[in-house]
Amino acid sequence: MIRKNNKKFVMHPRNVLRTAPDYTKLAIKYKDFRQVCELELNGKVSINFRNERTLRELTKMLLLEYFDLHVDFAPGSLVPTLALRLNYILWLEDLLAPLKLDAVCGIDIGCGSSCIYSLLAAKKNRWQMLALESKQANIEYALENVKRNDLQHLVEVYKQPDKQSIFKSYFESSNELAKEQFHFCLCNPPFFDSNAKNPFDANTRNPQRRPAPHNVRTGTDEELTCVGGEVSFVQRIVDESELYKERVLIFTSMLGVKANVPKILDYLRERQISNVCTTEFHQGHTTRWAVAWSFQQTALQIDAAK
Repeated sequence: MIRKNNKKFVMHPRNVLRTAPDYTKLAIKYKDFRQVCELELNGKVSINFRNERTLRELTKMLLLEYFDLHVDFAPGSLVPTLALRLNYILWLEDLLAPLKLDAVCGIDIGCGSSCIYSLLAAKKNRWQMLALESKQANIEYALENVKRNDLQHLVEVYKQPDKQSIFKSYFESSNELAKEQFHFCLCNPPFFDSNAKNPFDANTRNPQRRPAPHNVRTGTDEELTCVGGEVSFVQRIVDESELYKERVLIFTSMLGVKANVPKILDYLRERQISNVCTTEFHQGHTTRWAVAWSFQQTALQIDAAK
């Protein structure tokens, strides 16, 4: 049975960014952020979301202001949108809440240079996180971000030797934690199909219903593209989830294109995986979707909305 969150066009009720930040006050407080702000005639500051440097300083400032996290990004790497990442973490909290776990262990598939999901999960919830990454530059920054925030006891950054492997290389390694059971995995898969003629020009939204996003696109080709795009990537997660169904309690992934949600649901259905639920993440003009599936008997529940 597929369960879906039907709450439309609202940020998660526990998301601290549901109330818009006062950028004028924050610009006064944070020098580096102030330097990328634009001063309006009324004395308030505005943000140029089309500028990559501005996005970097904005995300760094918000992480510091709301979570006391000091984070840096590899040059040219993906700059995560904090509101979206928080929505994902909060949804995972809702999925895990009925289990009443004393401790939670999760897997971050493709943590990037920021390692933002793992840092948020560890800092906010004290979850034990395994951050998987294959790109060396991202690994170096991720390790430094973990160390800078004194979270080495909660976050392990693991270099994946095989880019085509999701869980296999870690689960079959000699690492002691590789024998542990994980309660969830999360993933922000590469969005675009690298085989497309113009992978970054794909039209994925109805402009009459969903205005163009404000933010400039950031990230390397390796972070943003893969063969077959996000559908193929998530299908690989599904394939490996069948091999390691006893190792991870709840498998999840985000999707950037609404039309890809039924494709993943069909793929799960073909494999007779029926314990499935979906949700939507809303933040500004941007909407993302997510799917969760489990091989356990306990039915996945929709967002608690608490």
